[in-house]
Formats: sequence, C-alpha cells, structure tokens
Amino acid sequence: MAVISRESVVDLLFDQGPKFHSLTDDEVISYAIQRPVLEWFVRHLPSDARTLETGCGYTTVVLACLAARHTTISPGADEHQRIRHWCESHDLSLAHVQFFAERSQAVLPGLSDEPLDCVLIDGDHAFPAPFIDWYYTAERIVEGGHVIIDDVQIPTGGILRDFLAQEEGRWRAVAEIDKTCVFQKITSAPVAVGMRWMEQPFCRIPVSATLRRVGNRLRSAFTSG
Repeated sequence: MAVISRESVVDLLFDQGPKFHSLTDDEVISYAIQRPVLEWFVRHLPSDARTLETGCGYTTVVLACLAARHTTISPGADEHQRIRHWCESHDLSLAHVQFFAERSQAVLPGLSDEPLDCVLIDGDHAFPAPFIDWYYTAERIVEGGHVIIDDVQIPTGGILRDFLAQEEGRWRAVAEIDKTCVFQKITSAPVAVGMRWMEQPFCRIPVSATLRRVGNRLRSAFTSG
C-alpha cells in the first residue's frame, strides 16, 4: 500500500486513477481537475491553510493532505464515501475535513465566518450557483488568500472570472491554468457584502451607451415637442 504525503499525493492520484464521481446509479467515472491545478495547490498552500471547495474529487484528497482544515460541499454522499474509502486505504486522516452532502447554495449561508485561505469554486455550474458560492465565501477569504474558479469555459464561470478580473484593488489575477483561473484577494475591506453596483467596474454602463440613451431621449423630446 502506498502511503500518501504532500510530496506524493498528486502522483499517487494520477498513477492509480481512482474514480469518485457517479455518472449513473451503476457507472462511476472521474471528473478530475487538471493536474497543474493540483500542483498549484502543492506549491502555494501552507500546512496551516484553511480551505473550502464546492464540488469534490481529486481536489478533496489533495486539500485534505495539504490543509489544516478543509470543507467540501457537494450533494453526492456516495462520492464522498468513495473519497473517504480511498483516503482511509492510504492512511490519510480526514479528521480535519468536513463533508456536506448538500447543494452549496443551501449550506454556505449557514456556515460560520471562520477565515479561509483558499476557496475552490467547482461545484454546480448552473446559473447562478457559482456566483452564490463566491458571494458567501468572498468575505471569509483573508487578505492574501485565493479564490479559484474552475471551468471558466462555461458561461457562468467565465462571467465570474471576467467580473473578478475587473475588480482592481480587491482581486488580482495570479494564474490561468487552461480552464482554471486563480485570483488573490488584495484587500481587507469588503468585496461582496454591501457593495453598490457603481463601485464595481464590471457593472458600470459604458459611456457610449449612456450617450446613446441621452441622444435618444433628446430626439424623442424634440420630436414630441
């Protein structure tokens, strides 16, 4: 039996190729995140990191190996059980890992406000789930911490990436790994709760659109007069 460690965890997963995800009641597959993303975790997460993910899979194993406390939220209890079994078979303790077998939209609002060093958003990709995941975790991420958006090729992930990319002074893009983007939080001020739309560059109306509306109103006023 191979013993799992910080140095070996990624190699071990890809060498053995465990399958954690349920395609149907009878078929199990792997929706594993890209290997370079897992290697990013190994390079950047300290041993005292507090982490949270929406979704589960190889990331759950790696974050359980690296972090001091980890939370994983996804509705598949059977998938959690497969992850538990694999970790136990490699003597990887999960005593510091919380599993919530529910949708993140239902779980996140009720969690404590414990600070987080890294959040992975890779659960429900349907609108508006990724935005809800971000909203309920963004304030908990410490200054210098990271949020990672997976599957940015899907419109919901792409919109969240584009929004964060414009949040100068609040978030900074630090890595783009194919379809995964990493942002670092660069402020201790609020970034989500209580923000007004005009404070967010993504929401600002382009000047050209404003001028067109003014012109249309003036033409309408002169025409009706």
